[in-house]
Amino acid sequence: MKESPNSAGKVTNVASEPKTSAADEYSRDAVPMTERRGFFSLVFVWIGYVFTVTLMTAGGNIALGARDFKHAILAIAVGYTILIIIGITIATISMKTGLTFGLLARYTFGNIGSQAVALAVMVTLLGWFSINCYLIGSITNALFPIIPIIPMSIVAGICMTYTALRGLAIMNKLGTVATVLVIIFGILSIVLSLQDAGGLQAFLSITQEVTKPFNNIVTIAVGSVVCGSVAWTPDVMRYAKNQSTAVAVMLVSLGICAPFMLLIGVVGMLVYGQSDIAFILAAQGLLGPAWLAMVANIWSTAQGNAYSSSMNLANTFKSVPRERLLIIFGAVGTIAGTFGLYRYFGNWLSFLASIFPSVGGVLIADYFYTYRRGKRYPSLANVKKLYPQFIWYSFISMAAGIIVNFTVSWGFQTVNAIVTALILQLIFSSIFSKNLFGLLRNGTLEY
Repeated sequence: MKESPNSAGKVTNVASEPKTSAADEYSRDAVPMTERRGFFSLVFVWIGYVFTVTLMTAGGNIALGARDFKHAILAIAVGYTILIIIGITIATISMKTGLTFGLLARYTFGNIGSQAVALAVMVTLLGWFSINCYLIGSITNALFPIIPIIPMSIVAGICMTYTALRGLAIMNKLGTVATVLVIIFGILSIVLSLQDAGGLQAFLSITQEVTKPFNNIVTIAVGSVVCGSVAWTPDVMRYAKNQSTAVAVMLVSLGICAPFMLLIGVVGMLVYGQSDIAFILAAQGLLGPAWLAMVANIWSTAQGNAYSSSMNLANTFKSVPRERLLIIFGAVGTIAGTFGLYRYFGNWLSFLASIFPSVGGVLIADYFYTYRRGKRYPSLANVKKLYPQFIWYSFISMAAGIIVNFTVSWGFQTVNAIVTALILQLIFSSIFSKNLFGLLRNGTLEY
């Protein structure tokens, strides 16, 4: 029997499978209230995820398609309003249940269906990890040309996998270091960019030919962190001790820190005409002093990707230790990074923005209708024994959201996708979820 939390902070004993512990990061069970953590213990883990060079580069890609600075900032504001709403909702669900994304997906997509979704998430995080490996190699090579990109990328992949193996404790420490360094060099980079532009007024007067529709640059903004907002949030925020902690962490990370990173890339792109932060820092003479900051914040993000992926893989390969799964993930991601997936970074963000809002919409609708209506979650043991292998209507809702994202041109694609998936899931749940309620009678979790 394992302990599982409820929204009032109480603990209810429920059956689960198989037994896990703090050493295994509770990869196959709910995090008990005795292991929950406060704001400062979690915020630097999440900030470490968003304080990364890849977000600076995403900001450059936003500016590349924008008319001017105000146009780019408006796109970021719209995109991150969407992300904050998604992130806070998912964080609240994960805090109340104490479950990873992979385990939450069992209730929505079924036992085997959740594995398919979790593997899809793992593939996207694998892409992020590989990009981050290559970025460390690229930045190091730009500063020290004698060091080849590929060997450095491999070394980076090994080191990032190691710290992910150590769990949230060391991830929090590295995230703290990265946060301090990036704030210092980020502010310095913005100041130097404005000076090189001829001052604030000269910078604000910079205009360029619009190369992308406004919806598209909003999509890039959403894609920059949507994977984390939907799939990585549960793996961290399940450790939150209460709802206010979960909300505060998401507001700071998505409302302040991530937009700050995008801002560095936006300003650099408009002034220097480069979306690659390594070129921007080199033009400012900061690449040398900022090298450690860049490596630290890339590292903090990549280790989060590896950590979260090991949680999703543990949902699929239940008999394999999480540590072994993480090592395999790190090895594959490192090898993939040597092929230069970084060149397709903009397309990768657009792909993420087209998939994950629909997944989030289905999870949110399922939680608030199917399970909140019954005020309880079935135990994981009952899910394994009694739940369908596939909950087909959840996949239909998700697919509909993805299709709408690609076919409906009015409004914002991300909003269209999540609303479509959410509404369809509510409709299907009102018709079919009665069958699931029958499974709640024994071994249930009250919350």
